[in-house]
This record gives sequence, structure tokens and C-alpha cells, in this order.
Amino acid sequence: MEYTLQHMDVGLVLLDGDRRVVSVNASVARMLGRDRPLLGASLHDLHPPGSRAKVELLLAAAHDPDSPAAASSMMVALPGRTIVVKATALPPGGAAALALMLFEVTGKALHEPVPPPPADVASEPVTPLVKLPITTRQGVVLIDPADAVYVQADGHYTRVHTADGAFFCSLSLSELEARLDVRQFVRAHRRYLVNLRHAQAIDRSDGRAAFVMAAPGSPRVPVSRGRIEQLKKLLAL
Repeated sequence: MEYTLQHMDVGLVLLDGDRRVVSVNASVARMLGRDRPLLGASLHDLHPPGSRAKVELLLAAAHDPDSPAAASSMMVALPGRTIVVKATALPPGGAAALALMLFEVTGKALHEPVPPPPADVASEPVTPLVKLPITTRQGVVLIDPADAVYVQADGHYTRVHTADGAFFCSLSLSELEARLDVRQFVRAHRRYLVNLRHAQAIDRSDGRAAFVMAAPGSPRVPVSRGRIEQLKKLLAL
């Protein structure tokens, strides 16, 4: 790990208060391989529309001193490699308002084993989620977890499906699984969490098990073969 840190290439992007690029270092061009110039470009214009809500949450977290460090970081999957982006707010009065640090994570680094914590260090308890943060056109809205019909993985984030539609959530599926009520939310598939309060049937008409949800359009949530037996026990089937 020490060797990796010493030879790690770090990209640096400086943004002004309007989220426009005012400066980049040479490593950014090597990492992103962009042909068009970045200087003066809007950060939002450099991302597809579906990713802009994630970027805005990242930048907002960088300005919030109470936000956890993970909230101001995100992973961007590129062909053959992964880039970790860390946003940091700069002191007021400077020419730039934010700094984005880019780290390229190689396949070897992604699969390096993480040493376990010392035996005498107790892990922090998981804090249950009282509200689910979702992104709407009006901004971040807090909803009751009971209103979530099911949750679908969306890259490193999730999409919360409710009776009113699907909404982006900045939390990962694994984090939601750990923090939501396990008596209510179950992992039906590696990409789905199901709220059993909204499950009205299990359908096998096409040879594959799926939850039929009590929501507009009766959406179906797939059940993976490896989880069928566990769900049978849970539902007394």
C-alpha cells in the first residue's frame, strides 16, 4: 500500500463559485483522456444529465462541515479503470471555491485485501434510518421509509421507487440494507431491496420468481435463485 501511495497519480481540478473549471493539472488530462479543453467548462455540462444530481450532492456535501467524508467522495467507472473523486471546499476569498481531487484506482488496488481492525477496537453501531433522503426537482426531500415500495441499485447509489415515481438516493444498496428495518426490507436480488409491506404476491408464471408489488402498474421485482429458500423461511412458504 505504501508503494501504491508513493506512485499514485493525483488529478486536481479547481472550480469557481459557478461550478466552472478554472484550473487543472496535467494528470487530469491523462486520467480522463479528454480531447476538448476543460478550462471554462461547466462541471454539470461535463456529465450526462442522469449523473448531475449525484454531482450536485457531492458538491453540497463538500461545503457542509457536518457531512461525513464519504458523502463528498464518489467513484466514476471508466472503460478499464475506476476514478475516485474527492471534493473539498476551499477557504473563502480565493479565486476557486472547490477543489476536486482525482485518484485512479487500478484493478490490483481494488482487489487488495483490507486488513481487519484490531480486536480491541469495537466497530461503530449502525444507525437506523428514520428518513430516506431522495432527490427531486425541488431538492433533497426526506420521506418515510414505509413509502418506499422497493429500492434498486443505480451504480454506487440507488433509486427509490414509491407510488409517486422513482427518485435518486445518494446511499448505496448495501448501506440501505444495513440501516433499514430488516423485518420490513429484504434483499430479494443483488440489485433490489423489497419492502414487504408493499408485496402482494410472488409470481412464477415465467419460470422465475418475482415479487408483485402493490403500486401503480403492479411492478415486478426479481428474486434471485440463491435467495429463494431464505425468503421462503421468512414468509413461511
